[in-house]
Amino acid sequence: RKVHVKVNPDADISLLAEDAAHRVISLISRYPDVLATAINTLEPCSIVQYLFKLSHAISSAWDSLKVLDQPEELAEARLLMYWSARVVLGNALTLLGLEPLERM
Repeated sequence: RKVHVKVNPDADISLLAEDAAHRVISLISRYPDVLATAINTLEPCSIVQYLFKLSHAISSAWDSLKVLDQPEELAEARLLMYWSARVVLGNALTLLGLEPLERM
């Protein structure tokens, strides 16, 4: 909200070299597999466990991977990562019948 950078789907995510960013991106990429597992096993708890892991990874990354006051290309890449995580979290919560919060 305070950042004057817009989400750019063409951002250069290769700039995200930090371990914390790799953890978040890796978890985001697992979302389709988590959904498939939940559907095949009829166990939505796998989605809940996934959400805990993703939330923890985002929280850890948030402390070290700032967007504000960063070079524009790096800020765009980090913002795209956080935006993607937000979309995944929102979709998964909605699937579980929960309404995602916009702000705490």
